[in-house]
Amino acid sequence: MLPAKRAKPSDEFEAGEFLLHASHDLRTALRAIRMHTDLLLKDHLAAQVPGLEERLGFIVDGALKVDLLANGISSYSVALQIRKESFQPAPLDVLLRTVLAKLGPELRALDATVTNDKLPRVCGAPDRLMEVFENLLMNALRHRGSLAPHIQITVERRNEEWLFTVRDNGPGVQAPYLESIFRPFVRLSGNRRPGPGLGLAICRVILERHGGEIWAESTEGAGTAFLFTLPA
Repeated sequence: MLPAKRAKPSDEFEAGEFLLHASHDLRTALRAIRMHTDLLLKDHLAAQVPGLEERLGFIVDGALKVDLLANGISSYSVALQIRKESFQPAPLDVLLRTVLAKLGPELRALDATVTNDKLPRVCGAPDRLMEVFENLLMNALRHRGSLAPHIQITVERRNEEWLFTVRDNGPGVQAPYLESIFRPFVRLSGNRRPGPGLGLAICRVILERHGGEIWAESTEGAGTAFLFTLPA
């Protein structure tokens, strides 16, 4: 059997456009569902019909989950459309500080700490590289253990590339799943964690578009380290 052919960049660009349009239309429909459901919840009739308020609550909850999925698909589609022609100097130190400020409420609520080396300046798409840090940090917060989350970000120069490591103190990942966690919609914790299961898949697409790669190393019960490279 011949090996499956990898999609051409042009094919992936078209796929990204398709997903972007689909997620936009999906969110438009969801806004209408949520708006009219909220109106019904505020209507005095809801209080007069037994069980109606609870059923409407299920609709709102379902719409929120689909909205998260639409946002994830939109981010994945944008990642597929990254082009090197648009790259510019990206100061990773500044990008990480921006992400930490954005995630400040979640970090404080969980008493989480993040330490990092001085990060280099690379050539790339700043918004997308910022998304890599955000997804990896959020992944560590969502899949935390019993201890307060502690995340270490380190970097070292290896010949013509930078090697970054984002290490957490969570429960770890079993060896058979270290590759599958980067596939779209794979969630080892099932539906118990929020999110559509696209964060790590988006990281892989972004880094591959930058000429890098990402993988994970873990010892079950002793945290997980996500390692990725970028050209120096």
